[in-house]
Amino acid sequence: MGERVLIVGAGAVGQVYGRHLQRGGASVGYLVRPRYAARVREGFAMANLNRGPAVERFEGFEVLEDLDAVRASAWDQLWLCISSPALQGDWLGPTLAAVGSARVVSFTPGLRDGELLGSYLPAERRLKGLITFSAWEAPLPGAPSGPAHLAYWSPPLSPNLFEGPGAAEIAAQLRAGGLSARQGPAEAMTARGSSILLPAVAAMECAGWTFAGLRSAPWAGLAGRAAAEALAISSAHLGVGSGPMGILAGAGLLRLLSHAAPLVAPFDIERFFEVHFRKVGQQTSLALKSWIAEGQGRGLPVQALQELDEALTRSRHATDTPVSK
Repeated sequence: MGERVLIVGAGAVGQVYGRHLQRGGASVGYLVRPRYAARVREGFAMANLNRGPAVERFEGFEVLEDLDAVRASAWDQLWLCISSPALQGDWLGPTLAAVGSARVVSFTPGLRDGELLGSYLPAERRLKGLITFSAWEAPLPGAPSGPAHLAYWSPPLSPNLFEGPGAAEIAAQLRAGGLSARQGPAEAMTARGSSILLPAVAAMECAGWTFAGLRSAPWAGLAGRAAAEALAISSAHLGVGSGPMGILAGAGLLRLLSHAAPLVAPFDIERFFEVHFRKVGQQTSLALKSWIAEGQGRGLPVQALQELDEALTRSRHATDTPVSK
């Protein structure tokens, strides 16, 4: 019998991992709030664009609505497929206690998220994962109409990474289910990748959610400087080097990537950025503020991060952009 996996978060990330864990032989359950339970029990329509546009059903999983139901079963793994701000809630401790000795897999990019989990869990129960796929509710706004479903796509040669006790087995289970995955330095890669991505996302939001806007002054330059600061701060926090990601923290390469990304992705990646990062806007803000606080505490430069954080706040006030909680 396969591992019993409980997933917190039935959104895009939780759906993709749940589908491939189930295909790899795991018994999957979702812990959701009662108001979402009926909708989740209906199952999900999903399309893996790496295999083609065909939409398939994902169902046959458990749906749990409270911790009494969680405690009534034995779980081997708990997957936290949620944002960094959601991780801060007072639900975390009771939920971790309810799954007994299950290993816990987290993906959030927050600088202090690992320490938060470490306050509840011993090291032998904690794993870090790096998400390398993009997933969205299709069709995206502006795309041809069609049945609603979750679409997802993984860039070539970009396996999902897992680090920690049992990481190799988890990666093997996902590969058996058809998703590229391997054991690797997920924590450092998450920190480095977020240091490059999230400043660029913040600048893109300020520039009106277009790559052309991101390439214009002052946004590419500011994003590049902020990314370099964030990368130095994250590396100092983890006690590791910046690795090859250091070459990406510059305005020139950000401009190049903004040209190349639409040519590689088989979907409207510009619109995806707007839809997805609006939804997790609070996570972007939290990341900027966390780097600033950490950098100030370490005596590292944070001027560009502060400028970007202030610009993002002004942009949201000017447009009355709602930020997901």
